[in-house]
This record gives sequence, structure tokens and C-alpha cells, in this order.
Amino acid sequence: MPTYIALLRGINVSGQKLVKMADLQAHFESFGATQVRTYIQSGNVVFEHRVKTSAPLRRDLEKHLAAKLGYAVPTLVKSTKEFAAIADANPYDANLPELRKRMYVCFFEKAPASDAIKGILPLTTDDERLMVKGDAGYACYTNGLGRAKLTSNVIERKLGIATLRNWNTVNALLELAQS
Repeated sequence: MPTYIALLRGINVSGQKLVKMADLQAHFESFGATQVRTYIQSGNVVFEHRVKTSAPLRRDLEKHLAAKLGYAVPTLVKSTKEFAAIADANPYDANLPELRKRMYVCFFEKAPASDAIKGILPLTTDDERLMVKGDAGYACYTNGLGRAKLTSNVIERKLGIATLRNWNTVNALLELAQS
């Protein structure tokens, strides 16, 4: 069975839409997923499923989770191969320890339009960089994300539905999916 990585958007953030990871795991299992593993409390799930492609799996999973949780949870689903390709396309030097903690990947619902990408470029600076490649964006915050102006909300408003994960989480999820 193929292995997938699901990124749930907006759960367990600032005390909103709280979901225990054990409950989330059970919801995935009742959906037919096997080998379900969660990673930290922010809606990262690695699992296997008999469905062979991520697009229909995502659609059906969102419906299932909405029925179980009582509210919609935008969920992005990538196969291990798709996720690895996104990680491999990172344009920044991930081996530099000072950057590794300040890099993020924006996983977009769909690839942003070129006009939208051009429209967000004026908001980038040397300290807040963003490069978009297909359905992923690579952000680097030299001074950290805490006081950044180019936040995930700004990125999403300009480029479309997205969920942000830091580089360490991206690597941990990929390692979990490949093990």
C-alpha cells in the first residue's frame, strides 16, 4: 500500500479546533488507513492507504474528518514521493544550522498563479524570503518567524490555501514516511 503524509491546517492552534492525536489516529483508522502515525500536535499524519493517488484520497479524507470532528479541516495529502520531491526542491542551503531552524515549506492546495507570485514578491526582503516552485513555497526568515511581516496568513491571502511546516518537521515526516 502507498504511504501518504497528511497535513491538517488549523488544528491545535491557539487553543482552537483541539484534536487529541490519539483521536486523530482513530479517525484515520476508521477511514481505512493503516500504519497511522502522528507527529507533534499540529496535524501531521503519516499513513498507508489502498487508494493509489493523493487527490481523491484527500477529497474523501476531508469529508470523513468533517463528519468525525463536526467542522471542516483543510487537509493536504502528498504521497511520500511527492513529499520527497518538494523537500528536494528546497532552494536554500539546508545544511547551514542557522538557516535550518528558520526555513519553512508552504504546502499549497494548488500551484499559485504567476501573477499572484509576482504580487507577493514586493513583500519579501533579505530577511524574509519566499520562493515558490509549483505547489510549494520555500520561506526563510533570517530573524525568525515570530515578528515576521510575511506570515503564513499573508502568504495564504496572496497565494491561496496553504499550510506551513518548518524544515525540521518536513524532514521528520519524510523520515517517518520512508521508514
